[in-house]
Amino acid sequence: YRQTFWNWLIGTAFFLGGLGAGLFVLGLLTDHTAGMLAGYLIVVVGKNTAHMLFLGRPERFWRAAMRPDRSWIARGIWAMGLFAASGLILLLPRVFGPAWQLSGWLNGAATAVAVLSAIIIMFYDGFVMNSSPGVAFWRTHLLPLLLLMYATLGGTTLSVTIRELRGEPTPGFLPNLEHWLLLVNFVLLAVYLARMNRSLPAARETLHQLLSGPYARVFFGLVLLVGLFATLLLSIVENHVQATWLVVLIAVCELTGDFTLVMVLLKSGLFPLQTAPAYGAGGI
Repeated sequence: YRQTFWNWLIGTAFFLGGLGAGLFVLGLLTDHTAGMLAGYLIVVVGKNTAHMLFLGRPERFWRAAMRPDRSWIARGIWAMGLFAASGLILLLPRVFGPAWQLSGWLNGAATAVAVLSAIIIMFYDGFVMNSSPGVAFWRTHLLPLLLLMYATLGGTTLSVTIRELRGEPTPGFLPNLEHWLLLVNFVLLAVYLARMNRSLPAARETLHQLLSGPYARVFFGLVLLVGLFATLLLSIVENHVQATWLVVLIAVCELTGDFTLVMVLLKSGLFPLQTAPAYGAGGI
């Protein structure tokens, strides 16, 4: 029984949250204001807008923030709120001048909160999915780690692209980091699929759909071939052929693979028949 409730809107929210938070952290670590601002807007505007559009009653979103001691959804909302506040504190002096700069320890506290909340945003969606007891394909702690690593990869790629489009120098470690993250993500994805092959029947059936079923072309074509292999090959070529269009093409390939992976994970999730929810394909 395929889950139909979590659609492309929530997938977009997951994707934008990880991408923006990863970009913000890299921008902060490398003192890159444009990257920080872009990452902040992707999370605060992009992710939150997609979340609101997904909710049937967006005016009641505050109820989801209750019980952070029990709910990863609530923890994520708190993390986004803290990120919005602390990120704004850090960006104001960078955009409007030093008059907005806080004192030393307050600025340090805001930096710590911003980094911690951004990292939570990068992986908490995996725990949200992991908390769904009916979908066996999501019931592994490898899922939050996988989303964290993909968020880091997306943030790295977008950071390089923004610098290239603005004509700014790119720190030498960023392209190398991108190469290593592509390899690490491929290995982690392979380990994840191998783990599911030894899991419950519903998880094995989901794996079958990814590898030889209705999602196989999308998975192999966009997630693996475009998102990982083509990105790695093009990024190696870019080391020898410096061209802005090539950097943009790399970003398009990598982010396409990232978004497709999130959507495939959501759309291919299967409930065992005995735990299928009471709603039909039309919704609750």
